Amino acid sequence: MNGENKTLLVFAAVVIGIILGIFLEQKISGEINAISSDVRKLEMSIKGIDSSIKAVDSSVKDVKTSLAEKEKVSFIRDMQEIGRRMLSLDYAGKFERWDAAKIEIDELDKTLQDAAIMDSQRAPTIQDFRNTYIPKLRDAASKKDAMSFESVWNETYNACVGCHKGAGSPPSAIETLREISSEIDQLSG
Repeated sequence: MNGENKTLLVFAAVVIGIILGIFLEQKISGEINAISSDVRKLEMSIKGIDSSIKAVDSSVKDVKTSLAEKEKVSFIRDMQEIGRRMLSLDYAGKFERWDAAKIEIDELDKTLQDAAIMDSQRAPTIQDFRNTYIPKLRDAASKKDAMSFESVWNETYNACVGCHKGAGSPPSAIETLREISSEIDQLSG
């Protein structure tokens, strides 16, 4: 090979190298752009997923709040029912309606159990109350002695008032208990 051919070959190799370099650079640049575009799409998808997660979290919070409010309302209703049962129970004892007293004691116990389910924080206190006073009330009703029953009922009632005060119940709840006591005293007096 002569010098001219060698120069041409070198020149051709350089030109081919430059063309290949440009081609590879464009190809790599295109791939980088495609990857960058894919990364942007992924980032947008992640932002969308993050927004969805926040929306789900908000919905879960709303549901929990709604359930807590329903449980609170149910607990309040249970407490009102307990007050009514206590009043009926006292009437049953004062008028020596022992079968009615036994029914009221059973219903009182069921309502206390429901209240404990509705308020897990107060459940141990409610359970202690049930374990202490329900057997005493049952025993007093089975003896069919109005004086003995009244003594146990008063003890139970005072425990109710004490629990309400200790739990920081609103004054209206304690006032309701006082009204029950006052009504009973007026009827029996």
